[in-house]
Amino acid sequence: MRMRLFFWNILFLTLMGTAVLWADPAYDFTVVIDAGHGGEDAGAVGRTGLMEKDLNLKVSTMLADTIRAAFPRVQVLQTRTEDVFIPLQRRADFVNKHNADLFICIHTNAAENRAATGAETFILGTDRMEDNLDVAMRENAVMKLEDGFETTYEGFDPNSVDSYIMFELMQNQYMDQSLQFASLVQNQFTSTLHRDDRGVRQAAFWVLLKSACPSVLVEMGFISNRDEELYLASAIGKREITAALFTAFSSFYSKNGKKQ
Repeated sequence: MRMRLFFWNILFLTLMGTAVLWADPAYDFTVVIDAGHGGEDAGAVGRTGLMEKDLNLKVSTMLADTIRAAFPRVQVLQTRTEDVFIPLQRRADFVNKHNADLFICIHTNAAENRAATGAETFILGTDRMEDNLDVAMRENAVMKLEDGFETTYEGFDPNSVDSYIMFELMQNQYMDQSLQFASLVQNQFTSTLHRDDRGVRQAAFWVLLKSACPSVLVEMGFISNRDEELYLASAIGKREITAALFTAFSSFYSKNGKKQ
């Protein structure tokens, strides 16, 4: 009896040791970087012909490469690495499938007012929703390029003000951490790069609503403003924006990264 108990104890400890080894992942944090738009969805187009989808992808890839090089324990995933169209819901599904710890959406702004400049960072929310509704409608409108989008998006109409009432009923449990990262990003844009500060804002973005982790949507600048478009298109502009986003990520990861 004692020998049998001893045997089972040894087997249990052996299996537990093996389980501990299996439970030790290669990564302690997962960040998903989303290059907005793509494929037939060009996003905003600048006065010189620069397309938002291309700029978003370039900065997203530069940021992903920079994080990978600096933090080998961070798993860096991209929703797209080439010029392809990816539905909004599929982007959110990708985030949830990989149990991401942070979701960063990279976008470029545009406005009818060609004098509009500056960077802004959005989190999910309805504070001053009317002020930011035009941005949310523009970014959500891409879902209409999908066949049967009414079914996929549960009857949500990105062009209907009434549809956005549903966002007021949603409580985002990740708001505090989303706000923390958004503030870090915005601080880098303004204090380090001295960009015009449009602040941290709340808006009803579908891709943020459906992603189960701290999430932000970054509007790097206005492609509709000629001077800002030239900056965004330049090599130094992309490097500076990437560095600002990386510094913000580094600070967030140092406070929120999983400790083994």
